[in-house]
Amino acid sequence: MDYIRERLPDRIRIPLERAKSAFEDKVTEIVLRTDAPVCIYERKRLFFITENGYLTDSVYAEHLLKASSKEMEQTILRLCDYSVYAFQNEINSGFITIEGGVRVGLCGKAVINHGEITNVRDISTLSFRVARDVSGCATSLLQKLDPLGGVLICGIPGSGKTTLIRDLARQLSCRYRVSVLDERGELSASYRGKSGFSLGLCDVYHSYPKGIAANCAIRSMAPEIIVCDEMGDQSDVDLLLYSMRCGVAFIATSHASSMQDLRRREITSKMINTGAFRYIVFLSADGEVGKLEKIYEMCDARD
Repeated sequence: MDYIRERLPDRIRIPLERAKSAFEDKVTEIVLRTDAPVCIYERKRLFFITENGYLTDSVYAEHLLKASSKEMEQTILRLCDYSVYAFQNEINSGFITIEGGVRVGLCGKAVINHGEITNVRDISTLSFRVARDVSGCATSLLQKLDPLGGVLICGIPGSGKTTLIRDLARQLSCRYRVSVLDERGELSASYRGKSGFSLGLCDVYHSYPKGIAANCAIRSMAPEIIVCDEMGDQSDVDLLLYSMRCGVAFIATSHASSMQDLRRREITSKMINTGAFRYIVFLSADGEVGKLEKIYEMCDARD
């Protein structure tokens, strides 16, 4: 939380500082919207904060803390260390990663040139997703499967997929050669070359596009397992097929609430059909981070 507060203007930071004892241990997300109440999410609950630092669950409460357009601009500058140009690629991708593995999602007015986003102006929403490191949370899962068979971990946003896969990588690195494709910097919480979360003996490719990172890893690091967060497009399907041809197991995550949801979508259905995943794991949606709901064993994954 300190990493978030220090990037905020004083008028927003001070009330959050005053109220931190009431929410800091459970907060999952803090959202600023221009001229709208600051939102604090605790898993499935939503709170607001007053200008004096009191929490309330009523959007109609008096003196709710709101971010002005000027304060949004100040926050963006602080997030980019006063060099927006240096973070332009991340901004165009819809997020900025700061210390502690905090991913700041953003939206505003896109500037399009030849079909590509070249800038985002008038940013109206900043969503600070709090990253948590829970050592040992993958132990029970590892007791139920063979990681060399390939594992796809699925769940809704906020179910703990990234937290779980981070601990999987950390524990597995003591037994196997593991390469981590950390395209968005959330697994290692890397910032300026320093990892905020320990990934044990993993070889970490930070900010590389997944395909390039996998090529580099397979050619130079001889991984037995590759770990990757958030798969879901055609290039990921091609990456799985390439890794299988090279004899490398894949452990990855994907957004899906059920097997039906996973199979209903074209790309995730293709991912399953590659045979890269012997196990498909679904996490609970009850708000407990990383809680296992169901494990499917795909009989043909190794055939």
